[in-house]
Amino acid sequence: MRYFIAILLMGLIVAGNAHATTITEVTSKGGIKAWLVEDHKLPLIAAEFAFRGGVEQDPVDKQGLAHLTMGLLTEGAGAYDAATFQQEMADHSIILRFGASRDVLMGSVKCLSEEKAKAFELLHLAVTAPHFDKSEVERLRSQQLSGLKGQLGNPDWQARYALFSQIFATHPYGFRSLGSIQSLSSLTEKDIKGFAAAHLAQDNLVIAVAGDITPVELAPLLDQVFGQLPKKAQLAKIGEVVWPAKPATILVPREGTQTEFLFTMPGPKREDPDWYAAEIADYILGSGGFSSRLMHDVRDEKGLTYDIHTGLSPMDYAGVLIGEAAADNDKVGQAWAIALETMRGFYKDGATDKEIASAKDYLTGALPLVMTSTDKIAGVLVDLQLKSLPRDYLDHRNDYLRNVTKEDVTRVIHKWFNPDGLTLSMVGKPDGMKSTETKDLVHN
Repeated sequence: MRYFIAILLMGLIVAGNAHATTITEVTSKGGIKAWLVEDHKLPLIAAEFAFRGGVEQDPVDKQGLAHLTMGLLTEGAGAYDAATFQQEMADHSIILRFGASRDVLMGSVKCLSEEKAKAFELLHLAVTAPHFDKSEVERLRSQQLSGLKGQLGNPDWQARYALFSQIFATHPYGFRSLGSIQSLSSLTEKDIKGFAAAHLAQDNLVIAVAGDITPVELAPLLDQVFGQLPKKAQLAKIGEVVWPAKPATILVPREGTQTEFLFTMPGPKREDPDWYAAEIADYILGSGGFSSRLMHDVRDEKGLTYDIHTGLSPMDYAGVLIGEAAADNDKVGQAWAIALETMRGFYKDGATDKEIASAKDYLTGALPLVMTSTDKIAGVLVDLQLKSLPRDYLDHRNDYLRNVTKEDVTRVIHKWFNPDGLTLSMVGKPDGMKSTETKDLVHN
């Protein structure tokens, strides 16, 4: 029952305005830093942390290594075997998770404040003394292989892989996070231990905590948990993405009644001065749901797709503007023609004053919606640190958006939203579409 009470409490809204959030930087005696938002209304603590360097750090012949390594951290550590470790978490209402994605390895812990000693003890053991026992390696390898095979049957994943392998080519961003059947099957315990030792370190670590804990209480816990990690990570050097000289239209034939299609072109990175104007432009074009032009023209007016949307994806070594939709095979050609017409009109004529005002209203009003619980607050604080944004960023973020002018939006549209630079990936049997190249479905 305590476990379910803890889950319920973790979903409750944290009172207060996001703009009034006070972020304190806590530094331990050992020099480990964390950002803290105190909230003592509920007896809850959430910590989120990340190590810079993610799945792109996998060696080319060992793709899937980062994902497998992070999944094993809670499968036995210190004096606890896998089953006992999991039971300790359940008995003390602790949620401890790890993962891997582009640019980062992630972790989080949530607990009742009265259980913080046990929660941070388990976290310490997970990151400093994981067992990586052979039996657990094989069990999680089997689970990851099942997930990988599930991906292969997913047309969205097939379209995404075809697209990214085209634009990223040999860059590690084109790697498969779960690996291939061959690469995943070849991973050894030595590979896993080596990856953890090289990548879980202090100099690539960012930490954020929110909830019922004070700076005085948090500081020694930072040393307890992370103080034994290596001082420096051993990261592979990753270069900037070089986009292909020419866009492409890729077809991956697949039986079925629908075609999944994704489209992309270069976008601004997070530190680009164009970022805020690009957010507004993207909202108007495709990320604004039913308020966006693409949704209006392709779905509302013509009923050719259930959903079409775009989004900005800023990564460490590339900025990407990506869009996605699906349509019945016999409607794909018409849907894509209208989408292109909409994007060309947007590029040619820009946005209206009304559209820009509506986008600003939504984007500034949406901030509190991502600050509604301790774990969400901690997640936002980690993201700010990963993007090298200052602690007072949340106090000024809406001003940055409000200060964007129509001229700024027009300039950014002309710089980043030219549809002639789009690369398109289709998985299915679309009518009315011509491709520049054909790729096979990935089967392993």
